[in-house]
Amino acid sequence: MSDKRLLDLTYQGRQLGNSFDDFGELKVSNDALHDRNTLEQRMAEDGYLFLKGMLDKDEVLAARQEVMNRLMDAGVLDKRYPAIDGIAASQAEIDGRATGSFMPMLAGNNPPMDKVIHEGALIDFYAHFLGGPVSYFDYTWFRCKRPGVNTATTPHCDIVYMGRGTKNLYTSWIPYGDVPYEMGGLILLEGSHKIAELKNTYGATDVDLYCENEGDAKALVDAAQSEGRGLTTEERQQIQWNSSGAYSSDAIATREELGGRWLTAEYEMGDVLVFSMYLMHASADNNSNQYRLSSDTRYQLASEPQDERWIGDDPPAHGIRAKRGMVC
Repeated sequence: MSDKRLLDLTYQGRQLGNSFDDFGELKVSNDALHDRNTLEQRMAEDGYLFLKGMLDKDEVLAARQEVMNRLMDAGVLDKRYPAIDGIAASQAEIDGRATGSFMPMLAGNNPPMDKVIHEGALIDFYAHFLGGPVSYFDYTWFRCKRPGVNTATTPHCDIVYMGRGTKNLYTSWIPYGDVPYEMGGLILLEGSHKIAELKNTYGATDVDLYCENEGDAKALVDAAQSEGRGLTTEERQQIQWNSSGAYSSDAIATREELGGRWLTAEYEMGDVLVFSMYLMHASADNNSNQYRLSSDTRYQLASEPQDERWIGDDPPAHGIRAKRGMVC
């Protein structure tokens, strides 16, 4: 990759890479869409499948419109422009309003988005790729990245958040709109899914495990679970957690430590990026003037066990119902 705009990518306000050697281009796998063996080989080798234009663009656009309408109603978009453009209002205009990069509520009660992620081309792809009937997590992770530095997603592997069921589980990252480099799309760390030490240490953790033999931890969690409430700030401070989830708070240092290049692309509406549970990924800062929308959804064979934290109308997620004790 030699597009000089790559060197303008930032992570928490700092230059993400110092040279073109720090970046690579995602391989497109549309040529193998109907060849399951090749898809499996590429997933094993690369840890991901980049599928250009696989989704119906009109359906993705309808989902984008629904989200942008909600953001306009929330007062975080610039009212001088159509909602569909996603132009952010000024910081002064949104002060005090509920905004954040992670907003799963925007995927809730959203029929156009359900059509994209739970029907049609995506389900057909997974049935072919996995070789049988598929199921998906009911919970949808949705990101709404406001422009500005410090908007990047920290480096992590998905396994630490959803490893209680099958490990033969895959993430689909879907952009709801075109994502040029400066908008801070997803970046994958080349070859990271093959690092055995990473898989056996960080990759073996579970963010909802806690050390039950430390002080009053078990009693505090048991009480909160029985009362159907969350932990207070003071209670959380008394409990030793197995993992915070993120591998690091610094994508630049992560690449330097683990090696490989950050792989990315200029994503377009209709694209899907499928990757494994052990592939390290993050995002760059959104240095545009628009909100960057994306969803993360998970798929597996219906015959294999599911992680109960993400199933049902009211999934436990990372709440008190999901916590499990361990002896440290």
